[in-house]
Amino acid sequence: MNQFAVAKELFSDDFDLGGYFDSLTFEYAKKSLVDAITAHDTPLIFVLGNPGSGKSFLLNFITKKVKNVKVAKYFTHPYFDDKEFLEILLSLAGKNVERNVHTTEALISHLKRNFSNLEYTIFIDEAQLLTEEQVELIRILSDQKIFQFVLAMHKKEGHYILQKDHFKSRTTRLIEIESLQDHEVARYIEHRLISNNLSELASMFKRSHIKFINTYAKRNFRTTKKFTKTLFEIMNIAEKEDLGKSFKKVNYKTLTMSAIDIGLIDVK
Repeated sequence: MNQFAVAKELFSDDFDLGGYFDSLTFEYAKKSLVDAITAHDTPLIFVLGNPGSGKSFLLNFITKKVKNVKVAKYFTHPYFDDKEFLEILLSLAGKNVERNVHTTEALISHLKRNFSNLEYTIFIDEAQLLTEEQVELIRILSDQKIFQFVLAMHKKEGHYILQKDHFKSRTTRLIEIESLQDHEVARYIEHRLISNNLSELASMFKRSHIKFINTYAKRNFRTTKKFTKTLFEIMNIAEKEDLGKSFKKVNYKTLTMSAIDIGLIDVK
């Protein structure tokens, strides 16, 4: 396998924690979230960011790598009805919960007897998919300090929820993941390659190349990974097909081809 083939796999859109890099953007969000969780004084924490900004990666990183944070339950997608949700939470107490037996009110009463003081932290990713009724249920549970909830959602929907009257008067914490700056993208690509013994490839990226990637990727973490993976895929094909040298370098030609391939430049 040539070095381009190896490099492209490093930028797959997954939760490989080996892809972590200490950008100021990510570090600030991580520290803010860890501090808010470990203080145990904020029942409802919102993590907001544009699609692909790294919200899921952040939750996954904290769940698996931050030892002083104990996440009782991580819902990667909020596909559940109210009673199912409450039954899952009640099972955290080590109880065998009979399904579809108790009313919603009875389940909440059981939770109050078993949990208190925000001791347990619940992560809910893609929380913009929650219904208004589900959001209200989470608000009730957090108001009574049964659980501490961290809701990760798209920025637009998150601000919409926070503007509602019954959230304005509540104790909440807002953490926003900002867009990546050029130097952060440069450090991410460099770190990913050098840490995998591909320093020769890392040296191919000039400041103008990084600016091109970040501009067309719209400073988005997920799109940046997709862009970089596609770039190395083009160079990998050029290597296998023994195409010209210009296709085996990071340059305006290969960057443009990559942007076109993933739909960032419309050639119509």
